[in-house]
Amino acid sequence: MPRQPKKRQAASGRNPNGEGSIYQRSSDGRWVGQAYVLTTEGTRKRKFVYGATWDEAHTKLVELKSRSQRGIPTPDRAWKIADYLPYWLSAYVTDLKPTTARGYESAVRLHLVPALGTKRLDTLQVQHVKTFMNDFRVKCLCCAAGLDRTRRPARQCCSAGRCCKRYPSSRQIQFVHAVLRNALQHAMREELVARNVAKLVRVPAPRYRVGKGLTVEQVRKLLAATEGHRLHPLYVVAATLGLRRGELLGLRWSDLDLDAGTAAIGQTVQRTATGLHLQDTKTEESESILPLPEWTWLVLLDHQERQRRERARLAEVWQEHGLVFPSEVGTPMEPRNLNRHFAALRERAGCPDVRLHDLRHTVVSLLMELGVPPHVVQAIARHADVKLTLKVYSHANLDAMRQALGKLDGRLS
Repeated sequence: MPRQPKKRQAASGRNPNGEGSIYQRSSDGRWVGQAYVLTTEGTRKRKFVYGATWDEAHTKLVELKSRSQRGIPTPDRAWKIADYLPYWLSAYVTDLKPTTARGYESAVRLHLVPALGTKRLDTLQVQHVKTFMNDFRVKCLCCAAGLDRTRRPARQCCSAGRCCKRYPSSRQIQFVHAVLRNALQHAMREELVARNVAKLVRVPAPRYRVGKGLTVEQVRKLLAATEGHRLHPLYVVAATLGLRRGELLGLRWSDLDLDAGTAAIGQTVQRTATGLHLQDTKTEESESILPLPEWTWLVLLDHQERQRRERARLAEVWQEHGLVFPSEVGTPMEPRNLNRHFAALRERAGCPDVRLHDLRHTVVSLLMELGVPPHVVQAIARHADVKLTLKVYSHANLDAMRQALGKLDGRLS
């Protein structure tokens, strides 16, 4: 066995305080380094490092002591990913909006813990995260979520040996990576890890589809198909103000000033695992006061009177929540029920490929085509950044492009 370097010793023959020591275990021959260092509990405790050789153990011991001397504490507990992520969810994520917290919990339960749960938090490496992300790109989400267990036999795919290969989208890949990155960032703040290895792994940025919007004729067909229905005013508001689905269902009569002709957008309806929730809007920019177009104002006046008669007719069955567009008994409307109604509506109107959110795209696009300044359109759409208004939601239609290129053709020819 090669001779090991001699260590400096005190006059008593023992190592100076804080110097630590290295010895070889007789059970397996591994080298063990030990020293008293600062821990995350604020006290000094004896911590161990291990190596296959004396040099490896010595290098790790020097790093351990160096971090302690710089005031960087050593984690007092050897967290595993499977233990830390649920702790992080309960300690930090519960303060987020219910839908956001549900998405974080799903990412941890379905993807992160099954793949990385056995890894130690303080020894997680960049390569571990890279391998996980590469595997996740070709992971069937149907299998991961166990959807086959809830499907009828005729619809089974993965459990029947015929995998549907429903792989994650680039947006889903980015989201799961962001959840891991956020968790490790909190671990850094708690001084449980020295660096955030997830930040060192790049994932492809999703390419957002440019909102196509509807033509004026399509909007007219949709609204004509709802004439006389109790949800007709909802679609008018969607087509003229561009509110999101949750904002439409969360709109209260107290948010409307029909004398002044304004609407204050302040809350939204969201579905979570525990039921329907009324909560604040998506961002601070989403909270805004919008003027009501005259047509919208007249429709809402008529709708208010109709709802008053509906409430009187149902008497004790009606549960008042002050909502402009509630369910048939006054409670917050289930967002999925609105989706079902719109799915039937678009078929009747001969527009099978449009979405409810496309009405929001339409408002923004039509305003841009009418020459409204982008910063005004941004205020109406309540976007945080005018770049989003210009890039994602607005689009130039074929006629506008033909007109623009016609001007160029006239100049050059």
